Amino acid sequence: MRLLPASLAARTVLLVIAVVAVAELATFSLLTDYRRTSHISQTVRFVAGQIRLLQTVLPGLNDEARNRLESADAGEQGLQLRPDGESVPAHEPEFGFARHLAADLDQLLDEKPSLRHAGPGTRSGLWIGFMAGGERWWLVLPPPRFEPQALPPELWGGLAVALAVLVLIAGLFVRGIVGPLARLGEAVTATGDGSARTVTPEGPKEVRRLAERHNTMLTQLASANAERHEMLAGLTHDLRAPLARLRVRLALLENDTERAGLTRDADDMERIVGQCLAFLRSEESSSQPASPLLLADAVSNEVARHRELGRPVEMAVSEAAAACQVAIAHGNLQRLLDNLIDNALQYGAPPVEISLSVERPETITLRVRDHGAGIAAGERARALEAFAQLDPARATGGSCGLGLAIVRRIVAGCGGEVALADAPGGGLEVVLNFPTLPGCWQNRNS
Repeated sequence: MRLLPASLAARTVLLVIAVVAVAELATFSLLTDYRRTSHISQTVRFVAGQIRLLQTVLPGLNDEARNRLESADAGEQGLQLRPDGESVPAHEPEFGFARHLAADLDQLLDEKPSLRHAGPGTRSGLWIGFMAGGERWWLVLPPPRFEPQALPPELWGGLAVALAVLVLIAGLFVRGIVGPLARLGEAVTATGDGSARTVTPEGPKEVRRLAERHNTMLTQLASANAERHEMLAGLTHDLRAPLARLRVRLALLENDTERAGLTRDADDMERIVGQCLAFLRSEESSSQPASPLLLADAVSNEVARHRELGRPVEMAVSEAAAACQVAIAHGNLQRLLDNLIDNALQYGAPPVEISLSVERPETITLRVRDHGAGIAAGERARALEAFAQLDPARATGGSCGLGLAIVRRIVAGCGGEVALADAPGGGLEVVLNFPTLPGCWQNRNS
């Protein structure tokens, strides 16, 4: 429900408050009902006793005694005696206290009493009529004797204090439950981001068991990852020796046509092996801290190396990006650019354009674009996955779908982000955002 708070702690404390509040309200409701019933019962017995006494006394009194009795001031809480006359209200009361009083007096007295009141909305006494010595008399019950009795303020203050204490206790208990859950959630998030983190089992038994299973899962994942790493490393290493022997035998072939075809196949196999090794190296180096690298100079050197190989690569660096440093190993940057440039030339179209710019604070953006057909928007997320082949024909061209996966792993290891977009004028643009080190911003401001 949208009205409920989002956090488990807030919901638990709210549940405790609701339960306590309902319990207290039920208790006060029962207490109020008991006080009302007890008050009616006491008033009925008191009024019935007074009427019996007056029915006995009034017939034997002389006029002087009766006048003194009528004019006596009983105070705010006491009963007053009045003779029958025009001063008697004509309205018959209908509120709950009057109905209960009339029904109970009818059972205790020999006659059915008459009740009168000034009417709804007025604060006046309740007139109770009875016969004494052939005359009708009225006992006036003042409002404080029949109006609902309010609960004392001290009772509400006690409720507030008790509720505050219960909320404090509930908060301490909830903290002991939610705290370990929050730390476990952070560990799970870190594991999903690629940095496995164990958590200390604490809190209730169920939470401790969940933390222990999380730690066991991390151990199993680490073991499976180590086995996969060892298998891939061994496989790619073992393939290098047969490839070397294959190249020697190719050199001895006399048929140039056969030698060219087999050489192309060997090159494809060696490219696949190289991609697998680069993928494994990127996994190893992503967990190791890197020294600061002046990104513009390092990228310029790599672009110069590709130009020496005859590759059409162009580069542009903004003034703001020239002094920015990034925590990335030079070998990782070389693998990153090699994969991006190779992909751009193999699957796109020349020239390859590389640019460095500062588009948002504390971030430097590296863009690599080609002029080919690009990648459809619905396929871009899959293109960044390991061993993904968007075009089945690429599998026969020495590709195993690791180029962009290597790039994403290297950039993620630096705390950056990778995105694929349509280049202006056509082609694919790979956008890499790296967090910069504080030094370059100090240089810009100086």
